[in-house]
Amino acid sequence: MATGAVTRRAEIKTRTTDEVKKGATEVYAHWGLSLNDAINTFLIKSIEVGGLPFDLRPEAPSYDAIAAIAYKPKLDDGGVAVLPADWDDGDE
Repeated sequence: MATGAVTRRAEIKTRTTDEVKKGATEVYAHWGLSLNDAINTFLIKSIEVGGLPFDLRPEAPSYDAIAAIAYKPKLDDGGVAVLPADWDDGDE
């Protein structure tokens, strides 16, 4: 879809918070885009990819983030994990 000398006539109105508008304006200004240009870019890219032009899945946590909440068993003198008694399934 070419956007060169096309006259923009269609109007889209939306509502957001002052904070979102200000923050987005600052982000796009960093890249030399007006908020209108950024929104048009979003719409054009959505058409090109046939959906949202970005992934909505949450970012995978880092190893450090997982390790911070992971179960850390006590180790015996040989460095082997000592599991809680209620984990005993009677196999041994």
